[in-house]
Amino acid sequence: MFSTKIISAFTASRLFSTSVLLWLLTAPLDGQTAEVTVSARYKGNVTGAFENTTPQASFCSIWVGVCKDFQAFTVSLPLTYDKVSTHQAANPREQFYIKLPARRTVQVVHEKGIDTHQLVFEITHSSQKIQGDTNFSNTANPVFTAYPQGGCSYLRTYLTAHRAYYLWATRLPESPSPCYSSGQGGQPKEVYFTPVSDMGIGYRLTMPSALRMKQGLYRGSASFTVGPGGDFDLGDGVSNLNSPTLTINFELDVQHAFVLNFPAASDRAVLEPPGGWSRWLGGGTPPSRLERSLRLNLWSTGPFKVYKTCQYDQGTSCGIRNGAGHQVPVDVALTLPSSVQHANAPVQRLTIPTGRASALAFDMAMPVAGQSGQLHFDVVSQHVKSMLDYPGSVYQGDVTVLFDATL
Repeated sequence: MFSTKIISAFTASRLFSTSVLLWLLTAPLDGQTAEVTVSARYKGNVTGAFENTTPQASFCSIWVGVCKDFQAFTVSLPLTYDKVSTHQAANPREQFYIKLPARRTVQVVHEKGIDTHQLVFEITHSSQKIQGDTNFSNTANPVFTAYPQGGCSYLRTYLTAHRAYYLWATRLPESPSPCYSSGQGGQPKEVYFTPVSDMGIGYRLTMPSALRMKQGLYRGSASFTVGPGGDFDLGDGVSNLNSPTLTINFELDVQHAFVLNFPAASDRAVLEPPGGWSRWLGGGTPPSRLERSLRLNLWSTGPFKVYKTCQYDQGTSCGIRNGAGHQVPVDVALTLPSSVQHANAPVQRLTIPTGRASALAFDMAMPVAGQSGQLHFDVVSQHVKSMLDYPGSVYQGDVTVLFDATL
């Protein structure tokens, strides 16, 4: 009987997740850059979806139900300024006015520099608090209206004690048009001085598939100009703007799930002819091959690599050796569930290379949860014939197969 001792080593289970987090920083000093961080997290769920971990914008404390219905995330922006508005001015820039930035593509880079992906960021909603001018009635507040003009549509307005909050939807987030308004209680040509604060946005973040991202933290950023003619254009009559620029940082934390199970006693693979030895021992023809396949079960949501090391190297194969020093090669191959791909192709008896530098890279078409594959060991015909010259001997050697989900 020929036996081959196989010692298989596997990486520890890993949880691979992506998060987009938004941390609201304190408002900058005048002239400094305003900055926020948007973040999201992926923790190996089977859908491949990111979990938003960004704190909601302050306007969501006013309109809780509306924010729950959003098909978007929200965040507060640390921008404040004073605005002089003229009721129903012929030039929209002299009314209350805001033009939002166009869609932006952002590159995020893995913290180790080993992977890059692109995000698409676009603003879907806007909100601010406008402190009313006490020289006029509450309802003259320039955002107290259900009829904003231009590229925004009305969602909500809230008025209290000379303060008004608005919430507008952006009609065309990929390329917004200016939005402007005058209060329903104002009179033509009335001029209002209004401090503006509590700015918040709803945003849509189109992210890459986490299933094809390497584990780790990805970072990127986008900078926007603020003020007349800027990416965030606030119209004319603006003063005391606390920052001429806004930087939005993006962080995606990807933590994939990876678990690999083998049945008990899989640390030994006994190679036999197809159908066993009985046919050959009974005087039949020599076996054409010796083989053994070990079943495995895999749970994975992200890419991983596989390679082998050998006690006895023999070309691209591992060797097994008898007591007389005679050695033959064992081919080691891998079959994986259909959701796992190598070079965009299914994995069927794919030869496992020797050494980390030659490792095979696998991607996920979709998450795998407990599906089965096989590890194959084969000695082909010409080498079986040479083994038969040493009847009664035992061939053995160690093969270590490594599944690396840390990449």
